[in-house]
Amino acid sequence: MAHSCLIFCILALQYKSTICVQLMQVHQTPKELILSPGSSLKVSCSVNDTDYPNLYWYQWTPAAGFTLAFTSLSVGSVDPSSKGPFKSQRPEKLQIDLESDAVSESDSAVWYCAASLHSIPD
Repeated sequence: MAHSCLIFCILALQYKSTICVQLMQVHQTPKELILSPGSSLKVSCSVNDTDYPNLYWYQWTPAAGFTLAFTSLSVGSVDPSSKGPFKSQRPEKLQIDLESDAVSESDSAVWYCAASLHSIPD
C-alpha cells in the first residue's frame, strides 16, 4: 500500500527596514515538517527583540505563487484568524503561530513567516 505524506517547508524571511536600518531575525520552530494526511500542525515564529513588529504568514504553492495568508499588527489580533484548515494566533508581542487540526495532501505548501516594522500593503 502506498503511503502518502505532506511536506511543509518552513523557511524564515528577514526584512531589512530601509528607514530604521534594523535587521530583524526571524526564527521558526520547527524549521521543516513532513506530515501524514490527518496530522495536526503547529509552527511557531518569533523575532528578536524589537518594538512591536508586524508579523505575517505567507503561503507559496506552485499554482498560486506567494499569497499573504495572515497578518498580525498586535498581540491577540490576526487577520483573518483562519484560512481553510489553517489558523493563526499571536500569543505574544514577538511570536505568531500557524496551526491546523488536520492537514490533507491538497494543503501541501511552503509557508514563510515574515516580520516588518511597518505595514505591508495587500
